[in-house]
Amino acid sequence: MAQQQLSTDVITGGLLLLAGGGLLALTWQYPSGTLSDIGPGMILQLAGTSLAVLGVLMLLRGWRQITPQRVETIPRRLVLRPFVVPAAMAAFGLLLPWLGLALTAAFTAFAASFGSAGLRLRERLITAFALAAFVTLLFGYGLRLPVSVWPGFAA
Repeated sequence: MAQQQLSTDVITGGLLLLAGGGLLALTWQYPSGTLSDIGPGMILQLAGTSLAVLGVLMLLRGWRQITPQRVETIPRRLVLRPFVVPAAMAAFGLLLPWLGLALTAAFTAFAASFGSAGLRLRERLITAFALAAFVTLLFGYGLRLPVSVWPGFAA
């Protein structure tokens, strides 16, 4: 059965436009200030505007690529893959108070790597370790953020 199938650019563009518009709507009442005295809403409003503009550009690009295609069943692992990184981000926020920055960064980097299909286990582990080391050195020791670097039982 031939139907017109939306490209991933259309779907991604729509999600970016929705996220950017939502961010703008949520931060519209915050004062943006001036360039010399930045207010609490300026960065959020710039981020929302950037997301919305990128969303529109991706939508336009995707609409040009719509062609009649055969509709096929999508495997479950491909459907769930876009949710891996947001789930890892949520896990980071939930695990940080208990595991500390180093272990949480390693776990979430490893978990988020399952959003990509082309990585082997060794590559996932090396990437997770490297990112955890970088994050720990930069934010834990370099910038001295007020978060525990190691879990309470290891400190």
